[in-house]
Amino acid sequence: MPNLDQKIRQAVGIWRDKDYDGVGPTTRRLLEYWFKEEHLLENGSFFNFWRCQKEAIESLIYIYEVCGYRYVADIYRGFGLGIPEIKEDFWPKYCFKMATGSGKTFVIAMALIWQYFNKIYETKSENRYSSHFLLLAPNLIVYDRLRQDFQDNKIFRKFPFIPKEWQNDFDLQVVFQSAPEVPHSRGILHLTNIQQLYERGENQEEQPIEELLGPKPKREEIAQYEELVGRLQNYEDLSIMNDEAHHVHSDDLEWNKAISKIHNGIQKQFGDGLVAQLDFTATPKDLKGNPFPHIIYDYPLREAIRDKIVKRPRIGIIEEAPEVPTKDFVKKNQIQIDTGIEKLKEFQKEFEGTDKNKKPVLFIVTDVTKNADKVGRYLENRGFKDKVLIIHTDTKGMITKKDLEKAREAARKIDSPENPYSMIVSVMMLKEGWDVKNVCVVVPLRAFASPILPEQTLGRGLRRMFPDNKDFEERLIVIDHPKFRQLWEAEIEKGELEVEITSIEKVYQPANRIFVDSQKLKYDIEIPILEGGYKRTLPDISKLKIENLPQNQFKLEEIEVPPIMYKEKDLLEQKIVKEEVLSFDYVEIAQLYFSFVTNAILSKVGAPKSLFNELYPKVKDYIENYLFGEKIDLENTEVVKKLNQIFVREKILEVFTNVLNKLWQFEETPAKIKYFKISQLILFHTSDPTYEAKKTVFNALPYSKRSEFEKEFMMYLDGQGEVEKFTKIFSRIPIRIPYYEENYLRHYVPDFVVNAGNNFYLIETKGMEEAELEMKMRYAKEWCKKISELTKNKWFYLKVSKSDFEKYKNQKFSNLVKFLMPKEALEEKVEGKKKPKEEIKAIGLFQRIKDWLVNLWNQIFK
Repeated sequence: MPNLDQKIRQAVGIWRDKDYDGVGPTTRRLLEYWFKEEHLLENGSFFNFWRCQKEAIESLIYIYEVCGYRYVADIYRGFGLGIPEIKEDFWPKYCFKMATGSGKTFVIAMALIWQYFNKIYETKSENRYSSHFLLLAPNLIVYDRLRQDFQDNKIFRKFPFIPKEWQNDFDLQVVFQSAPEVPHSRGILHLTNIQQLYERGENQEEQPIEELLGPKPKREEIAQYEELVGRLQNYEDLSIMNDEAHHVHSDDLEWNKAISKIHNGIQKQFGDGLVAQLDFTATPKDLKGNPFPHIIYDYPLREAIRDKIVKRPRIGIIEEAPEVPTKDFVKKNQIQIDTGIEKLKEFQKEFEGTDKNKKPVLFIVTDVTKNADKVGRYLENRGFKDKVLIIHTDTKGMITKKDLEKAREAARKIDSPENPYSMIVSVMMLKEGWDVKNVCVVVPLRAFASPILPEQTLGRGLRRMFPDNKDFEERLIVIDHPKFRQLWEAEIEKGELEVEITSIEKVYQPANRIFVDSQKLKYDIEIPILEGGYKRTLPDISKLKIENLPQNQFKLEEIEVPPIMYKEKDLLEQKIVKEEVLSFDYVEIAQLYFSFVTNAILSKVGAPKSLFNELYPKVKDYIENYLFGEKIDLENTEVVKKLNQIFVREKILEVFTNVLNKLWQFEETPAKIKYFKISQLILFHTSDPTYEAKKTVFNALPYSKRSEFEKEFMMYLDGQGEVEKFTKIFSRIPIRIPYYEENYLRHYVPDFVVNAGNNFYLIETKGMEEAELEMKMRYAKEWCKKISELTKNKWFYLKVSKSDFEKYKNQKFSNLVKFLMPKEALEEKVEGKKKPKEEIKAIGLFQRIKDWLVNLWNQIFK
């Protein structure tokens, strides 16, 4: 019988296939933007949210917004399952079981954006949404990592969370720990470690931070605690998000008590308590080992490994490892330690010359602190002085006070070129925060006492060093003793893990390295990059009929004048020195308002500002005469103030974008050319097989594991005297051919660039659906035509299928081009001169005769 998360996953799949039926316009726009539009980051690389991130936020939206389930009992009842024993079910709780390294922080960010924009746009919704948030970390190491992501809203500026047309409305103030900042934004995110919210008393234990700054006076500490809790209880729409949320039901339940206190305070003031509690963890189990009852999405480590979003673990067993008859901890485990050092050195050699000089790290796990010190001294005596970081923890797994600042600093730098350490030694109980990217080898030196510990061991190094390289399957090597083999096998049988257990000799398998060969620079290719010059779709404003747009959307008398959202006071004189309405441009002059709305519409549909003068009068006409079902007085300041309500403006945007998206035409844009030499690329890795191509600037070129066709084609190119040089098009080579599909901008990347004479060829070898191929071919040929006009070389597009290649692989390259080039391109001779139509017909006739003879030959000798 399927459990809750399986039932939810099935229902979400059906709902997704129905185009997210039942969501409001704000949520629909976010889902379309996140998962249907194509995203390019500032560095030109493609960005897509991972499948698990998409499914996690979809599950939350489906349960909360579509189904309306607020309590755990409601969820089980709604999916026809027996209700489990639940101690507390007083506010909405939703848990996401997501493997370490699967991008929980991005799901947190999406949930925040979804809540925030529904709060400010969907003012008439029956659902409660939040513009105030509390993000809790279990310790200072995790807190530091989250702070790096959310400080100055970095995560929202760097990655595509917010549609372009909404960015002016995003006004989020981030407050760290108990900082006494005056709230001044529409939305507020409080980020702190949970210890800041634990009850304070005269006998309260010192917080680790006090070791750095000195102990606070008890009264000051209590006052800060009360001030922070009081502020949180004054938000009528607070949502809480817990990172590493398995601690909510551990640590003597102090975490849960803190949340309960905040909920009760909000409920006492406003009637309703928390909007929602979102729990994120890889191991959602309570103190008794039972899974949390409110898990709505389960993404186990097994799936993360298969999806290649974390490293693939490989367990290297030291077969016939001798049992050393000694109590000396280092001597007893020396063979494992030394083997770990050997594997580290192999990784160091593999990563030489990589982007940002990535430094692999060896993580050794001991049983107790004194043994960690012994291993650390052994490593230093082996010649690794100043390269070993030893982390001490207490019995609860918390980093000791004397090591805290050193550990925090190391955690911030260990994934960067400034990292001085190549080895880390700690105890198994080390808690979250040390699942850093650069760990490539783990050596556990103790027996596992808990079934959760194997995943904790792997969790130290699951995060990928090169997450943008989809063709590189990174490895995490664990060096273990044969007596623990059955423990790993038991975990595999449970279905939670997917690891390979092998001998120590086979555990390390180097990845293929692709780099520019300095002896082959004559095969360098200068790629022209086209900026503009392609035909883009634009709405035809002249066809927009205002009288056909939705009318009578609001009653003017029912709309309130929006209040001032922010008043800034002089803290000494308590005088208001500044007033402004935040998160949108608040104007009382009708002309300025129309100007703002017109620009917002153009931004939302991706149209240039050159259409402003044409669209502006239509926007004015609609708002003045149709939006309210009656003509409104634009000279009346109170009327214009009402137009500033966000739900009014959002309705105007919705009406115009819906109709403009149906009115598309083509328009030529100015073209510019810049160049990119492929020899600029730095070394990268691939897990795909490689072919040592001769006529390329690289040492080798990768090809797909699923097909030998690419390899055969590269061998063919190498053997053609007419071909001077070629390259496979990697994601790092910035050839992006823009095209539109269902009004969404896409980018097409062919497979090869081939240079023969003065001509260059973009060549596609992948199989595609006919409709998709036809569309991409059309844009690719347009791209080649434009490049040919702007450069001294001729560019052509060619599709070479496997079946066509089998027919013509014995022909020279120029004949292959003649046989496969689209008819209109045959007007251009291979050297760039026009070919007579009679010769074109002759080529076609020759090809038909040749095909007939080949078929006849095959039938005779079949």
